[in-house]
Amino acid sequence: MELVLSGGTIGVEADRELRPTSRLVTLVERVHGSARSWVAVAVDAAIATGAALATGVRPAVIPLGVLVLVLGIYMGRGYAERSSLETQGVLWYPAAVAAPIAVASLVLLAAAGTLGLTESKTATFAVTTVALLVVIRSVTWAFLAMARRAGWGLRPTLIIGEGVIADTVRQKLMESPQAGLRPVGTLAPAAMSTLPERIERDHVVQVVAIPEGNLVDLGGWLEECGGRDVQVAMLPPLTELFLNPGRVSQVGGLPLLPVGRAGGLQRTTLPGKRVFDAIVASLLLLVLAPLLTLVTLAIKLDDGGPVLFRQRRVGRNGRPFEILKFRSMRLDAEEQIIDLRDANLTDGLLFKMRNDPRVTRVGALIRRLSVDELPQLWNVIRGEMSLVGPRPLAVDPDDFGPMDGRRHEVLPGITGYWQVAGGNGLTYAEMIKLDMAYIQNWSLWLDVRLLLRTFGALADRSRPC
Repeated sequence: MELVLSGGTIGVEADRELRPTSRLVTLVERVHGSARSWVAVAVDAAIATGAALATGVRPAVIPLGVLVLVLGIYMGRGYAERSSLETQGVLWYPAAVAAPIAVASLVLLAAAGTLGLTESKTATFAVTTVALLVVIRSVTWAFLAMARRAGWGLRPTLIIGEGVIADTVRQKLMESPQAGLRPVGTLAPAAMSTLPERIERDHVVQVVAIPEGNLVDLGGWLEECGGRDVQVAMLPPLTELFLNPGRVSQVGGLPLLPVGRAGGLQRTTLPGKRVFDAIVASLLLLVLAPLLTLVTLAIKLDDGGPVLFRQRRVGRNGRPFEILKFRSMRLDAEEQIIDLRDANLTDGLLFKMRNDPRVTRVGALIRRLSVDELPQLWNVIRGEMSLVGPRPLAVDPDDFGPMDGRRHEVLPGITGYWQVAGGNGLTYAEMIKLDMAYIQNWSLWLDVRLLLRTFGALADRSRPC
C-alpha cells in the first residue's frame, strides 16, 4: 500500500499498515512505560507480592512492604506520563526507578527489626522485586516492538519542518516503527496557522518539530496546539546532545528530545512535593531562628529601616503574591533602578548588576551568603512558593511570552537550576530553558539533589577569595 503525505508519497509494507490502537496494546504500553495508571501500579504491586512470597516474607508483613515499595516509586515520579520515545527498550526503566526504590528499600531495612524481618531477607526481597520489575519490562517491550512492527499502536505523527531534514526525520520514523510513531504528514513553519486543523483532521497525537529560530519560536508552535492531547518532540540543539544526553532519545540513529505535551509543558505535581516543602521549611525556620534574629538586629541597627522587603512577584498560574526577603538595599532602591538600566548584566525580564550602589553594608554580606532569601521559607509554608522551582520574577504576568509563561505551571522556588548552574552568568533564554527542564523532569529526588547542590554552592560562595 501507499501512505500519502503532504510532502510526497512513501511506500509502506502491508505488514506495517497503520492499525487502530487495541485495548491490549494500550494496557501493555501503560505497564511498560510505568504510566500513572491503575494497571501499572497493580502489576508492580503483584510483582512485589510475588517477590515477597518467594523470599519468605511473613504474610502479615507483605502488604506493608509492597505499599512502601509502590509508594516509593510513586513519590519519586517512577509513575509518570511518558512518550513512546522515552520508553524504547528496557534500559530507561532502571534509571527511572533506581532512586525511589533505593530509598524505599532503606526505609524497609530501617524498620526490619520492628517488622520481625532480618536485614538479609529484607534486602533479598527488595533486590528480587527490582529484578522482576525489569524482567516484566523486558517482556512488555518484546510485545510492543512486535506489535508496532505489525502496525499496531502507532501514534499518528505530524512533522513540523521542511526540506531535506524533514524528509530525513520522516524516513527514520518510517524505518523504526518500534519507536511507536507513524508520520501522517509534514507542515511547513510558514503554515503554522493551520496546525490545529491538521491535528484534528489527521488525529495527530505526536508532533516532531524541527526548530527554526530561537526558543520563543518553538514556544509559539507549541501554543498553537493548546488544549489538545498531543506530545511534542524536537530535534535537539548540539548543546542538549552534549550536556543532557540522557534526555535525548534515538530513533534509527536520529536524536529526538521529548519536551512534553503541547500547549504547555506542565505535569501534575505529586502530593509528596507539598508535604516535603512544608516539613523541611518548618524545620529550617526552627533551626535557623538564631541566625534570623541576628540578621534582623543587624538590618535594624544599620539604617533603622524596615527589616523585611516585600515585593509583588508572579506565582503559579500567573497569580501574583508578595515575596518576603531581608531588606538588603537602601529605602529608595526601587526609584533608582531606572537610572541603572544600562548596567544590567542579563537580558530579558531580569535585572542584575555587579557592585550595585543601592546595596547596604549589611545587605552586601547577607546577599553574598544568600541569607536575604531565608524569609521566603514563610512563603513556602503559606503555599505561595516551593523550596525548589523557577524563581519568581518582579514583572507583570502579561509580560511573559508563550514559552517563558509556562514556568508558572508550578510553584516558584527559593532555589533551582539557576542557582546551581551559573547564576548571573546565564542569559534569560538559558534560564527559561533550565526552568522548562525542571518542570519536565521533576521528582522529589530531583528537589533533594538540587537542595544539596544549593548548600554546596552557598558554601563555595562563602569562602574568601
